Amino acid sequence: MSSAALLPLTCHAEQEVIARYGGRSVTTAEFLAQAATLAAALPTAGQAVNLCEDRYLFLLAFAALLMRGQANLLPPNRAPRVVEEVAAAYPGSYCLVDRPHTDLALPQHVVTVPAGQGEATPIRAVPEDRLAAVIFTSGSTGAPRPHRKYWGDLVRGMVHARARFALHSLECATLLATVPPQHMYGLEFTILFPLLNGLALHGGRPFYPEDLRRALAEVPAPRLLVTTPVHLRACVAAGLAWPPLAMILCATAPLGAALAAEAEAAFGCPVQEIYGCTETGAIATRRTAAEARWRPYDSVRLHCDDGHCQAEADFLRGAVPLNDVIELQEDGFILRGRDSDMINIAGKRASLGDLTHRLLDIPGVEDAALIVQDEARDRGGRLCAVVVAPQLSEQAILDALRPRLDAVFMPRPLYRVERLPRNETGKLPRAALLALLGQLRRGDGIQ
Repeated sequence: MSSAALLPLTCHAEQEVIARYGGRSVTTAEFLAQAATLAAALPTAGQAVNLCEDRYLFLLAFAALLMRGQANLLPPNRAPRVVEEVAAAYPGSYCLVDRPHTDLALPQHVVTVPAGQGEATPIRAVPEDRLAAVIFTSGSTGAPRPHRKYWGDLVRGMVHARARFALHSLECATLLATVPPQHMYGLEFTILFPLLNGLALHGGRPFYPEDLRRALAEVPAPRLLVTTPVHLRACVAAGLAWPPLAMILCATAPLGAALAAEAEAAFGCPVQEIYGCTETGAIATRRTAAEARWRPYDSVRLHCDDGHCQAEADFLRGAVPLNDVIELQEDGFILRGRDSDMINIAGKRASLGDLTHRLLDIPGVEDAALIVQDEARDRGGRLCAVVVAPQLSEQAILDALRPRLDAVFMPRPLYRVERLPRNETGKLPRAALLALLGQLRRGDGIQ
């Protein structure tokens, strides 16, 4: 038995609404009873892969595993081979799913909402040293890596989020999201954020703009939206009349100031961008339409030396290296790009992220990615662009881009495609982008 301090599983009162699911409101008492019933039915193990796509069922599974003392394994995606590799690294693992996966060679426990009150007693507090999750990096910059997340650290991170976003004024608000809960951003801001801050979780995961508009219209104000730049761009372009929102949170890829401003005008609320990574979780925020500077959470301390930065905080276990180039300022920092994002062509340095933003700022460009080719060449290689712009020709895109870039960074070649191979969190894994580029070079039937 752990002697560690106990921390609440949720801050909601018994009869407060903790979720909106299946067309009805779910109270905290109902949720805890359901989670306890599920926990009692789980197999004996040290951990389980939580693959539930339904957000409320993921929340039930997450809480049941905490009650049972089993860790949530959160793979970077649901590809069977990836899931099986994650499970193999943790012997005895099984999968929690909301529908059977016939192509997955692992024991599966199907999660449903328990009918009626079970006999199990709900657990309302969890030892702070309990391993809550093992979450894997997305693989966007290399092979996925596991990171252990303990309950106390996750709770302390949410204390800072509550203070930063002034959630005392938004209690009982309903949170909707377009991102999956298995990603660090999704876990923090679509599961822990409502669970530990008095918000009601919307159980769905609307994808298309009209689906999102309908879901927002179904719930009472105030409303919060957790999303990505890709989804935000699609919603703005849809030109719909949106129900009033109190706030939008955005992460997983850099958000341009122009898109942030357009989103604030379309939704009538502030758009807050979150900075963090799987290793740290969220550590800083900014209102992107109004400022370039990031403001760290109160306990976060950044140390930069010779271009390398580390973060320390009361919710981190030691100093954590950051993969970004950061310029410290007196009251925050400016993000100059990822270490792996900085390129040098013909003796000139630039950030791929910044160059991509310039491409995305061209009217008619819906999505875009840049990649360096032939890096071993004497002059540092050349840039290639892959662009989603249905109404623009390649020449029109290049003509619009030319005044925005130094000539050495003009992409050659530039390909137009119907879509980029983004994963469900909106990230663009390098392996998938390279595979697409290979198809384009071979002319394998891609626009």
